[in-house]
Amino acid sequence: MAQKYFGVMTVNITGVELVIVNLKTHKSLEKVNKDINLSDDIYRNRPVQFKVVNKIVEALTGFIQILRDYEVENYQLWGSQGLSQAINADFIADQFYLHTGLEINWLSISDEAYYRNQNISLEFAKKQTTASGTVYLIGITSGNTSITRFDNGNFITSTNFSLGPVKIAEDLDSLRRSAPNSIGVLSDYIDSKLKDFNREGQITLLPDNQETQVMLLGTSSLKKIVAEYTKNSNDGLLAIDTFRDLLDMLVDASDQYLMHQLMINESVTPLVLPELLLIDRIVQLTNAKTLRFSDSSVIDGIVNNEEVALGFSKHDFSNQTIKMATNIANHYNVEPVHRDIVTKFALHLFNQLKPLHMLGKRESVLLEVASILHDVGNYISVHSHYIHSEYIIRHSDIIGLSQEEKEIVAAIAKYHSVTTPGADLSHFNQISAENRRLISKLAAILRLADALDDDRKQKIKKISVSIQKHHVIISAYSNDSLAYENWIFNSKSQFFQETYGLKPILKQKGVKL
Repeated sequence: MAQKYFGVMTVNITGVELVIVNLKTHKSLEKVNKDINLSDDIYRNRPVQFKVVNKIVEALTGFIQILRDYEVENYQLWGSQGLSQAINADFIADQFYLHTGLEINWLSISDEAYYRNQNISLEFAKKQTTASGTVYLIGITSGNTSITRFDNGNFITSTNFSLGPVKIAEDLDSLRRSAPNSIGVLSDYIDSKLKDFNREGQITLLPDNQETQVMLLGTSSLKKIVAEYTKNSNDGLLAIDTFRDLLDMLVDASDQYLMHQLMINESVTPLVLPELLLIDRIVQLTNAKTLRFSDSSVIDGIVNNEEVALGFSKHDFSNQTIKMATNIANHYNVEPVHRDIVTKFALHLFNQLKPLHMLGKRESVLLEVASILHDVGNYISVHSHYIHSEYIIRHSDIIGLSQEEKEIVAAIAKYHSVTTPGADLSHFNQISAENRRLISKLAAILRLADALDDDRKQKIKKISVSIQKHHVIISAYSNDSLAYENWIFNSKSQFFQETYGLKPILKQKGVKL
């Protein structure tokens, strides 16, 4: 049994945090926060000062001692997307490693949204009343906003865009010097950015004339303002009318009012109004009638993932990743019938060939995503579409995939066709040996699955697999002529043989009518 205690340390622009959790019971044993303000340097595009980095190192050193006191051997350090954008982010990471031995895992915007969404998904599963209708989870960081949509508790889509309070604050300051109605102009500007995601051909986020609920994540300053404004009478739920009254009051409020009356830290006061304006436009576009705050954090998701990885939990959040891949495939007009049958064949081959590849559930997810997306490059050009597929996947936002995993999926899609890793050394040699083996194993499977429906006629209804001493027999059930499929299969089977050491043979079996 793996050790049940797990420690998570996070560093963001406001400070550092440590949480120690019993993975078996999902209960927190220790939680420590230390406020360290990095926002001034990052907001002004300056390197984070050495003395500030040193404070973080001291805090992390103290956290490590706490972990040792609890005899925790399994722990990780994560850095926020905002901090990763610091000019000297590499230097900061190096200082952490030199002084503490900790390697930092940088979070992307997509990672932060994925991890924050996990606890919400679990809450929706437990409380169907909270999950009814359409719920938008809004995650706002300094320079970015993520929007995730759930319908009746089911994940629909998620997207991120580079618009946050810092950018809005800069524009607001400029507008106030030049425009008589700066708030109105800025609201139109925010509105134009949000509406980009509801135009024809884009991922649709916004429902038509439908009552929805907006759930705010990671907006601790706003939550504190609301608590002060309502005297804690809102119970985590805020009516839109009350929110608008608060916004109207704060439009002309001074920083001194925010600090002394609403107890807001001086460093974040310039960002309060921009954040409110952004939320207001989202509320209008989604036709929301209520706002709700959630304490679901990135740490919660990281803990959930570790529980699953070590076998303490059976929760599975990969459906969000699969759904996002399907959304992207639909966006690029991938033919759905061919996509679905290739995915079905690829997963069947994966499951039946486990004695050969010895891969697990996570690798199955990567293969499934690659199967769904392998033909997205046709949107650009049928000629060398596999190269275009690789490019699109690498530059797409696929929630739930790390950057490394996205690179793996892109490579699998690239090698599903005629190009092989052995003939593409200039790119393939840049990948680690472990990932090269993984890509080869999964690409070889996808290549066979794609060959079984190369003419897009779905002649083969199902397949079965038999592993023999020198061969892998793939039986294809069909009453049609498979002469073309045999030819394509044989031309694509060499890569499989090179990877697995066994020659795949396609045999036809009739289907009883």
